[in-house]
Amino acid sequence: MSRTLRAQSGMVLIVTLAMLVVITLFVISMVRLGNTNAVIVGNMQAQKGVEAEAQQAIEIALNKFQFFDDTIQELNSWATSSTAYVTYSTLWTNYMPTGATSQPATQSDAIKVYRPQCLFFEPSSGYSALSGIAPQDTYWDMSVTASDSKTGASTEIHQGIQMRLPAGNCK
Repeated sequence: MSRTLRAQSGMVLIVTLAMLVVITLFVISMVRLGNTNAVIVGNMQAQKGVEAEAQQAIEIALNKFQFFDDTIQELNSWATSSTAYVTYSTLWTNYMPTGATSQPATQSDAIKVYRPQCLFFEPSSGYSALSGIAPQDTYWDMSVTASDSKTGASTEIHQGIQMRLPAGNCK
C-alpha cells in the first residue's frame, strides 16, 4: 500500500501544478480583459463627448433665428465666402445664447457648423400656389462635424428642420 500512496502523492503534485497554471492563466486573462474594457469605455466616453458638443453647436445655431436669417439672406460673411461652414468660436461669438456669459470649454479640436441646405419646399396648406406671396413649408438639412485629434473621435450630425417661410427663401 505504501507504494500506491507514493505514486499518488506525485500525481497530486502534478495535478496541483497544472491547476495553479490554469488559475494563473485565468487571472492574466481577467486583468487583460479589464484593461481592454477600460479602453473601450474611454473611447465611448470620448465619442459621446464629441457627439454632445456637435449637438450643442446645432442647438446654439438654431436657438437664434438670426443664424437662419443670415443664412437665407447671405448677410453673414461666412455664408458668402468660399467656405460653407462656421467654426464653433465664431458661432458662439455671433449667436451666443441669451444669458450666457462665456464660451464653454470643448474637448473637440474642430467643430464646424455647415450652412443649412434647403432640400425642398411646398406651398403651405390653405394657400394657393399661384400666389407669389403665399408662405411655403421649407425643409432644410443642417450638418455639423466635430473631431478630437487626441482620442481620434469624430462625428457628423445632421439635423432636419421644417420652417414656414415667405415664398422664395428656399432656392
